[in-house]
Amino acid sequence: MQFLMIARVPEGVSMEELLPHFKPEAAKAWQHYAADMIRTMHFIADARGVVFLWEAASIEAVNEAIAELPMKQAGLLNVEVIPLKAYTGFDQLFAA
Repeated sequence: MQFLMIARVPEGVSMEELLPHFKPEAAKAWQHYAADMIRTMHFIADARGVVFLWEAASIEAVNEAIAELPMKQAGLLNVEVIPLKAYTGFDQLFAA
């Protein structure tokens, strides 16, 4: 199953607070990517957050992996996880 994670840095958090966490955060994200849990990673255009597409058996597994992220542990990310499912709207449009 796939899950969309939207993670944003809370208002008021400075770049100086974030900088020490970037390398450990990237290393942990790479670990999940190499384990085939993270499928894609993107910055949000305003540079105050990221979007990950996760692949996992359950939302609990994704939440456990997210809890391991150093920036999440430090309280530097507000995270929303959205379960996804295949789009089935074409059936309604093209069914005879």
